[in-house]
Amino acid sequence: MSKPEGRVQWRRVVSCYVFTFMEILASQLTMVERLLIRWRTPAFSKEIALLDVQPEEQVLHIGCGAYPSASLMIAQGNHAHVVGIDNNIIAVRLAQSYIKRRHLTSLITVELGDGVNYPLDRFDVIFIAINVWPIDGVLSHCAQVMKPTARLLVKGSHDDLIAVLEKKEFKQAFSIAATLKHPTSESFLLKKK
Repeated sequence: MSKPEGRVQWRRVVSCYVFTFMEILASQLTMVERLLIRWRTPAFSKEIALLDVQPEEQVLHIGCGAYPSASLMIAQGNHAHVVGIDNNIIAVRLAQSYIKRRHLTSLITVELGDGVNYPLDRFDVIFIAINVWPIDGVLSHCAQVMKPTARLLVKGSHDDLIAVLEKKEFKQAFSIAATLKHPTSESFLLKKK
């Protein structure tokens, strides 16, 4: 694995554990939930606006975590149905419990799933969280399986994801339709070529 790829995976692994801890707390404690949503809202709002989600569209949130804030913001703000997946059964159970407590089960479904083999062909919008890894495998799966018209938003830490997107297989599969820069992250709106 080259240095840029290793750095991407390392950052994603660390962020996975950090966000898992924060989201477990947020799903159980109102004070932590408010802090987390306040921290995430500026970036997520811009990303969701960029995706231009319509109410009739099907949305997949890969790496939704125990507190699926992007799923919540999309479902509540755009009235679209969101399927959140995570490969951690504890995160899935906590997210399901949170969604049920908030009476949002008609808008959000949370399932155990992995971004490298989950069926993507019914989704119009795919949102990949910053802590999803291995990102190469998830992007390869998206390139092969997602709808030709689907919109894909993938997040990276600082500028490290650009090295992955510059790989030949991804340059051939996707075009970068837009980029958003945030203080500590970067988001790419990808479309199939």
